[in-house]
Amino acid sequence: MTAQDNDFIAREAFAYSQALQAYIFCFPLMITERERARRENLKGPVPNEPVAPMNRLGHMAGLATAKGDLPYSPNNDTVYTGIGLDLADEPMILRLPDITDRYVSLQVADAYIENQPYLYSTRVNGGRAIDICFTGPKWEGKVPAGTVQQRITTNQVSIALRIAVRDEADLENIRRYQAAMSITALSDWHLGAGVKLPKVLEPKMRGTFDGDFAYFRRVAELMAENPPPPKHEAMFEIMRRIGLVPGKPFDPEPLHPAVRAGILRVERQGMLLIDLLRRTRGTPTDTGWTANRAQEANDFDYPTRAGNALVGLMGNDPEEALYYNTFYDGNGEPLHGGRAYKIHFPADQIPKMGNFGFWSLTMYDAMRMQFIDNPINRYALGSRDGLQRNDDGSIDIFIQPNAPRNNMETNWLPSPPDGDFKVTLRIYVPTPDSVKAYRKCTLPVPAILPAEG
Repeated sequence: MTAQDNDFIAREAFAYSQALQAYIFCFPLMITERERARRENLKGPVPNEPVAPMNRLGHMAGLATAKGDLPYSPNNDTVYTGIGLDLADEPMILRLPDITDRYVSLQVADAYIENQPYLYSTRVNGGRAIDICFTGPKWEGKVPAGTVQQRITTNQVSIALRIAVRDEADLENIRRYQAAMSITALSDWHLGAGVKLPKVLEPKMRGTFDGDFAYFRRVAELMAENPPPPKHEAMFEIMRRIGLVPGKPFDPEPLHPAVRAGILRVERQGMLLIDLLRRTRGTPTDTGWTANRAQEANDFDYPTRAGNALVGLMGNDPEEALYYNTFYDGNGEPLHGGRAYKIHFPADQIPKMGNFGFWSLTMYDAMRMQFIDNPINRYALGSRDGLQRNDDGSIDIFIQPNAPRNNMETNWLPSPPDGDFKVTLRIYVPTPDSVKAYRKCTLPVPAILPAEG
C-alpha cells in the first residue's frame, strides 16, 4: 500500500469522525423541523394531541393511551399542552393562569431542543399566573408592561406544558385551566390577551434534498434559519472541516474525495448510531438504568441530547423531574414480554419529592416508544396509586403479563405477552438532595430483576 493510499484512508477516517459528531449535533434540529412540518398545514388543533398550527395552543383533552401514535414517548402522569413557536416575524405572548393545587411546569426549548430557564412551574413560581413574551434572536424593543421577556437564541421554539391529573373525573379541572390560556402576537396585545389568534403562517419554501449528502444539505438549510447558539463554537470548527458552515449551503464539491467518502459513510450509518443512542442515552447506573439528563452541562452531551430528541422530544431539567430509563433487567438481559419481573424499593429508597411531587413507572414498547395495550388499561404505576407496602415499609412492583398472586394487583404493571419493552421512572419535583445524587448517579434506584410469575 502506497503512502498516498494511507493518506486517503486516514483522511477518510478523520472526516468520518468529524461528520459523525456533526450528524449527532444537528440531529435535534431535524426533529424540530419534523415537528414544525407537522404543524405547517394544519387548520386547527389535532384532537387529543399536543399539536396545533404554529403559534397556536395544542391541548390534549385527556391522558395518552395505547391507541396514540405520537412520534415520541408520552407520559401518563400529566396532560400536555404543546406549542410550536416561530418568532421570525414578531414576539408571541403566552398567558398562563394560576395552577396552584397540583404539579405544573412549562418547559421551553430552542431549535436544538436545549432547555431555556424555567419561568413557570410549581418549583419556580408556585404555578402563579404569568404573561411570558417570547422574543427571537434579532428582535429589539421593549416588551409590554406586565409581561416577562424570555429571549430565545433561535426562531423556532418548542414548548411543553405539563399539568398533573389525578383521574378521569379530574380532567374537567384541567380543561378549565386550558381554557384560561392564550397566545397573542405582540402586534395584537393591545386588543387583550387571546382576543385575536395569531395568524396561520404560510408554508416555508424548502429545498428538496435526495441522494448523496441529503442530510447535511438539509441541516445546512435549517441552520441558516436557526443558527446554533454561540456557546457551541467548538463544534463550529469541527463542522467547518467537513464544509458545514452555519448560514451557508452545504457544497461537497470542493472537498477532497476522501472527505466526501467519510461524510457519505456517516449518512449511511447515522441512523444506526441514533438507534443505539435511543437505548443507551444518558449516564449508566450500577443497577441497569440510565440517568437521562444527569450531566451538569447537558447541552454539550450531544449523544444524549440526540437520543432524547428522538425518544421523548423534550425532557425536563433534573430540578423539575428526574428520568431513568432501562431496556434491560439487572442482569443485562433485554426486558421481554411473557416474563415476570419485580422491582423492590426498600423503605429508605422510595423516591422523595417536594410539594405536589410524585413518582411513576411507565412501560413502553421498545421500538415504537408507545404505551402497550393491556386488559386493565394501566400504562403507569406510582406513588399516587395507593401501592401496597410490605410490613417493613418497602414496596414491590410486579412487571408481568398476568396479575400477581397474593392479591397484589394494586402493585401490578402489566407487560406484553411477547416483544421487548422499556421502563421509565419519573420523579417529579425531586428534593434538592435527590437532584444532587442524580447528577452524581448515586441516587439509589433498584434493579428490575427476573421473578416467578
